[in-house]
Amino acid sequence: MSLFERIDELAEQGEPAALLTIVRKDGSAPRDVGDKMVVTDDEEYGTIGGGTVEHLAVQDARSVLSGADGPGVRTYELERGGNTGMVCGGEMEVFIDRVRRQARLYIAGGGHISMELAPLAERLGYAVTVVDDREAYADPGQFPDATDVIHGDYGEALGDLPMGTETAVAVATRSGTFDQDAVAAALDGEAGYVGLVASETKANHVLDSLAESGYARRDLSRVRTPVGLDLGGSGPAAVALSILAEVTMDRHDAAGERATRLNLEDLVVVRGGGDLGSGVVYRLQQAGFPVIVTEVEQPTVVRRAVAFGAALYEDEVTVEGVTGQAASDVDEALELLAGDVVPVLVDPEATVTNELDPAVLVDATMAKGQFDTGTRRSDADVVVGMGPGFEAGEDVDAVVETDRGHELGRVFYEGTASEYDGEPGERLGYTHERVLRSPADGNWTPTVAIGDSVTAGDVVGTVGDRPVETEIDGLVRGLVHGGLRVSEGTKLGDVDPRGEAVDPAKISDKALSLGGGVLEAALRLR
Repeated sequence: MSLFERIDELAEQGEPAALLTIVRKDGSAPRDVGDKMVVTDDEEYGTIGGGTVEHLAVQDARSVLSGADGPGVRTYELERGGNTGMVCGGEMEVFIDRVRRQARLYIAGGGHISMELAPLAERLGYAVTVVDDREAYADPGQFPDATDVIHGDYGEALGDLPMGTETAVAVATRSGTFDQDAVAAALDGEAGYVGLVASETKANHVLDSLAESGYARRDLSRVRTPVGLDLGGSGPAAVALSILAEVTMDRHDAAGERATRLNLEDLVVVRGGGDLGSGVVYRLQQAGFPVIVTEVEQPTVVRRAVAFGAALYEDEVTVEGVTGQAASDVDEALELLAGDVVPVLVDPEATVTNELDPAVLVDATMAKGQFDTGTRRSDADVVVGMGPGFEAGEDVDAVVETDRGHELGRVFYEGTASEYDGEPGERLGYTHERVLRSPADGNWTPTVAIGDSVTAGDVVGTVGDRPVETEIDGLVRGLVHGGLRVSEGTKLGDVDPRGEAVDPAKISDKALSLGGGVLEAALRLR
């Protein structure tokens, strides 16, 4: 029997196999380019040279078969100090590929769904078998010529068929008892995919009955029910398409997501690009949501090293590997989103929501309840407010607690967050002493930079001709942008008494916690 005949035989039997091919050799090597061998979980056919090199290649092939490693070229050094221990004096490259077995689809039940599913699956290369215990429904004339049709007991007929990871079983019989028999046979045969067409009540009955008869819940959890991907539509043809889409997705270990560069169905708009809002943006962007930030024209962001709002001054910023860039309009914002960049728009009222209809709107203006920000529950599918000033279930869908303590980052789906007490967070016993505030109205000119160390009494900048001094020793963690016109009492920056133990370029634990809360709300309410 030739090697390729053996491969066909293994594929027909449904046994996983790997094909090894020498694709390059340099110097002395035991076999030539093009020589092949086949490896299964417990056997080998052919040879690529024997000895240590073949032993290592077989091990690598079985790692591919187990899914621990992917297919590809492996290099084996046949010289002293090489990875084989052999002394032939050459080098050999072997391409290891997984041989895909014949994809099979077994359908339990020969009704309307089966008649739509069988021809569709065959066009995608599946070998299809239909089983029905009723002679009228086990009629080969109802199916394509290539479809095998079996008239017989569901459990017995399916149990006699070869199964494995490349086998999918779709169960669509007329009775929960027959469904149970078919699902049991599929699980016993270790089918790669098991789908059950049934209502929630019927599906629960089938699975509970199987559990009572001894099937482990971890195995029953593999049964896909409701069956298929949610593609919309109705009727047998739509159900068949959704089943086959899910079967194919599982077989190729795919995500089943849109392949478009940008999916605006998940768009999030975040009002406010300060450090706390930017922690939210970071969490959402890392989770795969496209995010647009809206800001006032000259935002008074303090922790500019970790604030996407700073892009309006510097055109582009990078916050822990995520790039934010100023956008002049919505079209430019969408272009930036397509490049995995966070656009920052001058749009104080977040009117972009009217144009793009986002899935989620997050109000991170941190108004602390001092004024109505204008955010309303109708602005997006999901609207989240951060901190006091919002009521979940009324003007927003959810509120995230911003006050430090045990509740920080907690999401409220009814009610409000804690009231603002006006006191900054405590650091080494310092609260308001940490904050740099403007002594008068005027133009702000900093004389230090974020990351500088300062000592109590140092002048860190001026407002007009009035000096601004730090009350404590520490590290300058944040400063608003120079040149801004500020009012008396405006927060200009903060000094962290922990000094160099703090990295001003890192998103704070508080901001990340708030981001986690917003992400929870977005995922739960979408």
